[in-house]
Order: sequence, then C-alpha cells, then structure tokens
Amino acid sequence: MAKSYVQSKEAPAKEILTDVNELSKGIQHPLRGLFLRYYISQMLKDKVPDTGTEFEGEGGNIDDAFNFIFSNFMESNRLWVRIQHQGPAKDKARREKERHDLRALVGANLGRLSQLEGLTVDYYINTALPRIVEHIVSVRDTMSQQYLLEIMIQVFPDEFHIRALNTMLEAYTKAQPAVDMKPIMSTLMSRLATYAATPEGADAFGGTDVFSLFRTHLQAILERSLETGNSNAATGALDISAPLEVQASFMAFTISLYPDKIHYVDIIMQSTAELVKTYCTRAGVDKLEGPAADKVVELLSSPLKSQSLGVLDMEHYPALLNCLGFATRKQVAMSLVQGVLENDTKLQSVDTVHSLFKFIAPLTSDQPDTPANETKTAEFQTEQAQVCRLVHQIYSGDPDTDFQMLTAARNFFGQGGQQRLVHSLPPVFYAAIALIPRIQEAERQRIEAGVEGNAPAVTVKKVFQFVHKTTTALMTSGAAPETALQLWLVAAAVTDQVDKNSGQPGFFESICFEFLTQALICFEEEITESGKQFNGVFKLVGALQQLTCLEEENFDTVASKIAQHAARLLKKPMQCRAVGACSHLFWCDARRDGQKVLECMQKCLKIIDNLVQSDRKQVPLWVEVLDKYVYYYEAQCDKVSLDFIQDLLNLCVEHISYAEKDAQAVEEGKQAKAHFKATLKYLKDLKSSPSPEVAERFTGLNFPDV
Repeated sequence: MAKSYVQSKEAPAKEILTDVNELSKGIQHPLRGLFLRYYISQMLKDKVPDTGTEFEGEGGNIDDAFNFIFSNFMESNRLWVRIQHQGPAKDKARREKERHDLRALVGANLGRLSQLEGLTVDYYINTALPRIVEHIVSVRDTMSQQYLLEIMIQVFPDEFHIRALNTMLEAYTKAQPAVDMKPIMSTLMSRLATYAATPEGADAFGGTDVFSLFRTHLQAILERSLETGNSNAATGALDISAPLEVQASFMAFTISLYPDKIHYVDIIMQSTAELVKTYCTRAGVDKLEGPAADKVVELLSSPLKSQSLGVLDMEHYPALLNCLGFATRKQVAMSLVQGVLENDTKLQSVDTVHSLFKFIAPLTSDQPDTPANETKTAEFQTEQAQVCRLVHQIYSGDPDTDFQMLTAARNFFGQGGQQRLVHSLPPVFYAAIALIPRIQEAERQRIEAGVEGNAPAVTVKKVFQFVHKTTTALMTSGAAPETALQLWLVAAAVTDQVDKNSGQPGFFESICFEFLTQALICFEEEITESGKQFNGVFKLVGALQQLTCLEEENFDTVASKIAQHAARLLKKPMQCRAVGACSHLFWCDARRDGQKVLECMQKCLKIIDNLVQSDRKQVPLWVEVLDKYVYYYEAQCDKVSLDFIQDLLNLCVEHISYAEKDAQAVEEGKQAKAHFKATLKYLKDLKSSPSPEVAERFTGLNFPDV
C-alpha cells in the first residue's frame, strides 16, 4: 500500500516513509520485526526521494531518503541484537547461529545507503558516517559490531574510506574488546592498497599521512587487546595472536604503499617488540613460543622479501627477533639467508658482513638457549650448507675490500665450534684462493699503466697467510683432519702455480714447503685410522708429484717422509699399494731417480711375496705391481728393464695357478686372471705397435700361456 501511495504522489514521499517507519515499530518480535524491516526496505528501495529521482522536491531530498533508510537500519540492528535474549539459556548457541545467518538482513540497509545518488563524499563524511558509526558503537554487541564494521568497508567506495579514514579508525578504537580487528583492518588495508595501485587512486591519499593515521589508532587498539579481560576462551590465558595478525597486515600494507620507506617498517617493528614484551611480562614468560611466535615470524618475513639486506639497517628488527625462542630465531635467520641467495645479493662492505652475521647468529654459533643436540639434527648440515654459500656472495669488485670481508666472515665462523667449522672454513679457504688471480691481474694492470702508487694493500703472500691461519684452525679443531689435509695440499698446489706465473722461480718456494710440512703434521698427528692414512698417502703423492717449485733437498725431504709413512701402514696390502704409489714421487717432473723407483718396486715385491705365501687371496697384487713395472718401462725409467717384466709375467702365471687351486682363493684367482689377461693384451699390442721404436723395445718379450 505504501509503495502505491508514494507512486501516486498524493502526499509527499517523505511523510509516507516516516509513517511506515513509525507503524513498523509496532512489531517488536525480533524475528518478525526483522523480516518486516527487510521487506519494507526492498519494497520501497526505489521510492525514496533520492537526488535525481521523480520523488525529489516536494517529496523530499537526500536527507529524507537517508533518514528513512538509516532509521530502518537502526531498528533492524536492534531487533537483530535482541534475538540472543529470546528463549532459555541452553539454546543460546542455536540462537547465535540464527543471528549469524540473518546478518545480511541488517547489512542490506547499508548496501542500499551506498547506492543513493545523493550520497556524495562530502555528505558521507559530514552526515552519513558519523551517524552510522555512532549507532554501531552505541549498540554494545560484539557480533553486531564485527559484522557491521566489516560490511561498511565492503559496500562503500574506496574513495569514501580514504577521505573518512580518521573517523573510521577512531570508531575501531571504540569497538568492544572482543571484536576481532584482524579481518576488519586487513580488509580495509587491502582495499586501500589495491585502490592506490590503480591509475584512479594514484594520488588518492594526497598529502594525507596514512601511515601515521593507522599507527596512532592501531596503538590504542593493540593496547586494549592486551587488557586482562581479553584472554583465550579455551585456556583463560592472555592471547596475543590477534594483535600480531593485525600488525602483520599493517606491515604488508605499509610495504605495498611505501616500498622505499624502511623507517616506517622499523617503527612497526618497534611497536610490535613493545607489544610482545608487555605480553611476556603479563603472561610471565621469557620468550614467545607457539602460534604467536609463528605470527611474529610472518611479520618479520614480510620486509625480508622486499628489503632483503635492508632489514640490517633497522634499529628495532633485532629487538623483535630477540623476543623469540631459539628455533624461531633460527627460522627467521634462515629466511634471510635464503633471500640473499635466491636474489643473488652481493655483500659489498665489511659493515654489511658484520650486520648480516650478527643477525644470523643462531645459525653460526651456539646461543645461550641453543639445544644440546642442535648439531646432531637432520637439518643441521642443510642449514650449514646454506650459510656457507653466503661466502660466495662476498664481492665488491675490490680485492682489498673482499679480503677484509672474508676476514670478518672467518672471525664469525670461528665462534661456531667444531661441528660448524667443518662446513664453514673450507668455503672461506677457497674464496681466499680465488682472490689471488684478481690481485695478480690488478698488479699487472697497475704496472702496465705505469702507476707508481695505489698498489693493492693485500698481497698474494698476505692471502697465503690467511689461508694458513684458516686451515690451521680447521686442523687444530680435530673435527675434519682429512679435509684439513686436502686444504693444505690445495694450498701447496696453488702456491706452485703462482710461483710458475710470477716470473721469479722459487720466490714462493718456502711458502709451498711450509704448506707441505703442515700437511705432513696433519697426517701424522690427526689422522690415526689405517684406511684414512692409506687414502692420505695417495693424496700426498698426488699433490707432491705435480709440484716443480721446490728445491731438490726439500722435495726429497717430503718424498722420504711420505714413503716412510707408506711403509708403516699396518695392513700389508695397503702398505704394498702405498709404497707402489710413492714410487711416482721419484719419476715425475720435479725428480727423475730410477734407482729410487726400483727400490720402491722391489720393496713391493718383497711385501707381496711374504703376504701371498700366507694368504693366496692377495694374488691380485702381483698383477698390480706388474702394471707398475710396465708403466715405468714405457716411461723409459733407466733402472727398469724388460727382464723384470718377463720375470713378473712368469710369477703372475705361477701364483694365479696356485690361487685357482686354493678353495678359499678361487674368486680372487679369477679376478687376478682376468686382470692379467688384459695386461697381456696390452703388452702384445705394444709388441706389435706400428711405431718401430715402441715395437723394438718390447721385441724380446715372451708371453706365457694362461
């Protein structure tokens, strides 16, 4: 009837609408009244005297249209709130669910208000918003405030929110303590950030300091959230998760809106750290743990993605990080490490290295709260591998600066204990070695340019001193003697190459000899297991036979030491093979001593003869030493003749035959026979070689039947 009456225009629309509102008050049953109010709003939604409609003028104006819809909204909200009080207390949960399902009947009024043509930005700010907010706050119901504050953000335009931001944020501070501000604040921030990213919203904020507005009002909201009454319903304990989620949203909003203003992020860190400290004091805990700690990690991770190493310049980032337990601090530290590696961020100053390694201290050294079994966990090696990759991010373009950064990194790694040094010092060693060609190139360019001054502060010898100190630290830790041995030998090989390229033969000889001496000390004092000693001998032999810068006396000293260690191995098969390997030390680029070679080979034969007499399983050693003799004969070692090879061929046939007849050595006999046949084929090929010189050298060789 009211719809038709308004349509007829027999009376002003504003009077008819006022009468409808008054008559509707007669229905006070919450459910019936709420549905009636919704029905009225739907029937008369296009009959209000809005700006530009046929009912404007004598029928009223935007004020009358707003008053009608707003009055309907207020009454609908009151009826909706009253539903919770209808019926017995045992049915309260069911009634709350009904209320939740009916909330759209109330929100539809705000949706209709947002559609009014006369609802301009100024009208919204000066008239509509103050009255809407006043009503929402006055109805002290948590569900009502939660829903209506959220729906306001959804139905009204983003431009309205920006212009009325201060009023809205003030309203949020007056909401009931139980209202969850996270979805409200997150939704508002998300919409504002999205709008600001559009061409229409690029200059929407104008001179408004949005960050300061949010910060001021958020502070009040967060402080109120930690009042004694705001506790976890299940445990009765103070709950900080919701405030931290709000802060995380604020962080993401700030970074999206002000990507270059790091100090804004630092301010959020400061306020969050104060919030956490207040919580820990009231809750009686030292560190934040559990879900709340995960929220802080989320908050700390946001700037890591956009700022990377920029977080190191923040004053309050470490303060917030220190509020967390060890596991959580380590998680954040690993996030920073991964960010640096994934973005290929270069470390270009000593200050940056200092700040970074202080930040990731939970990964590089033991903390007061580090668990006792930390170095035994499955993740430990993976984490250390990631941390060590940071060494290779050190690059400034200036070798002097890079050397200083490596020194700083080594100092931090030195605090990590034995289990970490195994992982951390080798990368530092190789990074230092990589500086040498850069230093040499810089010096060469300086000389070619005829520049007298500006010589590099870091010389090649200084790098070798650094390498020496680094490897000594690893060796004395006792954690990885095999790795230390390998590094000493690499250092010796690099020194030899530097000496060759220096134009001054022998200039680095003493350094190379020192590295070899340290390698022998490491072998003698740190490596005690037979198997590792056996492998160590081969490493020493392989390194020494490549060196050419050593004086003859020093070379012989080291070679003799290695041969002595080989001869002292406990297990005879290892001893035989190690002595055979040592023979190469006397027939290489630096040394040509056939007599020494022959002595080593004869010692091998003596060991084999005694060994095979008691254990025929060792028969493959005969074929292995045959191969050695063939090698030296091919290499034209003057003390190894064809007669030696002929005798060994006969000995191999004899001992293989014995092994095949021994039930306990049949398998080894077969292996030795297969190996022997391959050697025979090789010798036959040499005898029939198309090269006359080669064929002539093997002419007198007779091959036994196998």
